[in-house]
Amino acid sequence: MLFKEDRWSGDGGGQEPPFEDADDVTGLGSLPNDLQPEVRDFVRAMRGLFKATGKTLRQFAAYHHISAPSVSRYLSGKRLPDKSFIDALLKSACKAHEVDLSPEVQAYAYRLHREALLAHQPARYRLQMASDQLEEAILAREQAELMIRDLQLSVSDQKHELSRLERQKHQIERTAAEEQGRTAAEIEVYRGRQEHLEAQCSELREEINRLESELEQAERERDDALDRCAELELQLASVEEGAEREELEEELQEARREVADAADVTQDRLTELQRAVQQAESLRDQATRDAQSKREEAEAFYAETRAKAAQSAADFETNLAKRREQSERDLTARQHKAEKRLAEATRDAQAKLEEADALFEETRAKAAQAAADFETNLAKRREQSERDLTARQHKAEKRLAEIEHRAEQLRLEAEKLRPDAERRARQSIETAEHQAAELNNASASATGQVPMAQETPVLPADAAFKPFWFAVPEPRPLRPLDGQPTEGKGMMLKPMTWYLAIGASGNTLIAEDRTTGIRGILDDTSMLQRAQF
Repeated sequence: MLFKEDRWSGDGGGQEPPFEDADDVTGLGSLPNDLQPEVRDFVRAMRGLFKATGKTLRQFAAYHHISAPSVSRYLSGKRLPDKSFIDALLKSACKAHEVDLSPEVQAYAYRLHREALLAHQPARYRLQMASDQLEEAILAREQAELMIRDLQLSVSDQKHELSRLERQKHQIERTAAEEQGRTAAEIEVYRGRQEHLEAQCSELREEINRLESELEQAERERDDALDRCAELELQLASVEEGAEREELEEELQEARREVADAADVTQDRLTELQRAVQQAESLRDQATRDAQSKREEAEAFYAETRAKAAQSAADFETNLAKRREQSERDLTARQHKAEKRLAEATRDAQAKLEEADALFEETRAKAAQAAADFETNLAKRREQSERDLTARQHKAEKRLAEIEHRAEQLRLEAEKLRPDAERRARQSIETAEHQAAELNNASASATGQVPMAQETPVLPADAAFKPFWFAVPEPRPLRPLDGQPTEGKGMMLKPMTWYLAIGASGNTLIAEDRTTGIRGILDDTSMLQRAQF
């Protein structure tokens, strides 16, 4: 959004600043109607710059180390700011929109500031103009001093170069004087070099003279700038005194206006207080009369009430004496009746207590007899359970020995038979092992025991393999055997589940899930848990 007016864009072309004058700004009220036109134009421009910064009033004040009330007064037209506040607004607005601050925009803002000062505070305007002129004079003096230093360095360099050329020319002259026997051509060469050096020396002397002349001019300009600075400082001091005096006068007038307004307000309040005092006095008199009337009524009512109270008290004393005598007679009768009931209750309680003691003794004897019978039956049942368990264990061990013997026979026969017979023998062994496991499980269930597990190393491929039950410590894959159905692929062995090892091949095991009948090859045989019953 650009300024609608060309005054912010300048004549130099380029990117225009994204600012525009503003009347309404968030956090600030509307401008007063009695503002002078020059002041209104300046404040509207400052509000536009403040709006372009994108900051709130407190953020801007904190960022530039200015009090928030001062910023509010500046942007409300109640007080005209210094140039430093204008510079802060310009830099912050340009930085927020990533544009460069052009001299034309800065000059326009300064001009609006000067016009507002001239219209509203002429003394501050003169002070600002004197301060600007002094600043320009100081800048001119500094530029003159810089030019003097540059010219002095140039003069010094040129003098050194001239001295070098003169030494070179003298050297050529001495050389030519010492060598008289040279030919005409050589003499001509020396003469040409000498003339060239003389021409360079002449040019250097002219340049030195010109630089010295410019140096003198720069020194005069510096002296003039110094004099101008001193003169402007005196003027600035005089203008400052006038500005301070004018500012004090304005403050005095403002204070007088405030005192006059306060006096008017005080007079109004005094009149209201006098009317309030009169009303209070009237109310006080009326209240005094009402209080006197109420007091007389209260005194009459008090006398009447006191007489009634005395009569009531006499009647109460008479009735109280009668009631006290009747109450004493009733109390004596009730005490005799209560003592009689207490004696009867005591006799009933004693009888019930004796009956309860007898019942307690009888119950305790029955409980002791029941406990003795329970211990006898428990011992008999424990002995019978141990005998049954021992018999089942012997039977299971005998059956297991027979099965192992049969398995050994089958293994020996299987070694002599063809591969088909070997497969049938392995199946018989598996069936026998499964039956032995079931017997062991039945025995363990009868005794309340569980199979114990221990780590079992895998037998090498060339050792005699004996099927055993095992469990894996973590999920492990089981590869399908060649010829197995495809649904066996991807099976995982799960922990806390017993599987049957039916063969070995190298460092791998051939395992079978007895629940599903799926077989496969287990590659990872480390840390297996082997069952012992």
